[in-house]
Amino acid sequence: MTKGELLQMLCDDAKSYCPGAAMSIARNSHMNEYQGEYVSQIVVEALIVDFVNFVGSKQCLDLGFYTKHLKED
Repeated sequence: MTKGELLQMLCDDAKSYCPGAAMSIARNSHMNEYQGEYVSQIVVEALIVDFVNFVGSKQCLDLGFYTKHLKED
């Protein structure tokens, strides 16, 4: 698997994960110290996109992955 293929898989998985991310965070609170404070979908999306772009930059790739890309098919 190339770096590009890995990052494409990560982007695809981020799109699948995003709609249920807030519920997943709450469900897994025993692993992430989540205390039940409200986290907006905008913040969730920003964190996902920031992480995906961070991983890309660590692989010397500029993904240009935006929150709008989370909603694309």
